[in-house]
Amino acid sequence: MKTLIAGELVAAGLMAQSQSGPPTYDYNPDVQGTQGPTSPLVDGYTYRSVRQYQIAVPVLVPVDALTAALPPGFVPIPTAPGTATATVTLNFFLDQRFQPTVGGPTYGPVTALLATTTATNTTVVPSRNEIVFPLFEVSGGVAELNAVFGAGAARLAKVEAEVSQDAGVMKFQFKVEDKGTGLKMDVSLEGSMDINARAKSDPVGLPFRAFTGFVPNRAFRAASQSDTLTIAAATAKTKLLSTGNRLVFPSGSMPILGLGANVTLSRGVEFVIKFE
Repeated sequence: MKTLIAGELVAAGLMAQSQSGPPTYDYNPDVQGTQGPTSPLVDGYTYRSVRQYQIAVPVLVPVDALTAALPPGFVPIPTAPGTATATVTLNFFLDQRFQPTVGGPTYGPVTALLATTTATNTTVVPSRNEIVFPLFEVSGGVAELNAVFGAGAARLAKVEAEVSQDAGVMKFQFKVEDKGTGLKMDVSLEGSMDINARAKSDPVGLPFRAFTGFVPNRAFRAASQSDTLTIAAATAKTKLLSTGNRLVFPSGSMPILGLGANVTLSRGVEFVIKFE
């Protein structure tokens, strides 16, 4: 077995800062030069980041419990019309570097858990669907991330990550603990090393918004690209353990009813944003 990453990334002790930016945002590395996003929605983007690896694990939760943990006016989209469940995607990042201002300092690497879900924002006219961040647990760079996404959007957590490869198979394991909220989670899965289907969104179809508990922060638009592999959760031997089998946000907790059908493995994830 070849271990790529093994160890513990905790607090700001492993935070690094440099003047060099993350790898250049480039949609086609086979073409000389740089091809950035073209959408006017992200023209003049500020923040950008790159993640070495990411796994996305969808979990099913009760719609009413998720509603109670979101700010007033944000209504979760059911997993299927008429169902009493909603999907929350748990995105585990390995070694993310980020640049709050293009041309400014770069921070990281940090490892993190970012929970996302889609909700209808009825506080704007007309109402619209948004991708929202009710949970952002990071191993460092909290002040810098909150300066971008809103005070209190990111929380300092203990994060452990291990990625290994053996005989063409990649194995991922993440452990996250936030003693302040009681969150404690352990996830593992595996998949082929052939993470090579290029996915790009220019822009991502919906706006984004981070939360600080029950307070919605400023909305932003984004563009992204990565190499991905989507496989059935059962095929990936996905295991998810959490205290009390619950998903814990700073604003409340809810039971995890089960896993979604598929998990997604990504590498070289590049992300740029521009606030509305």
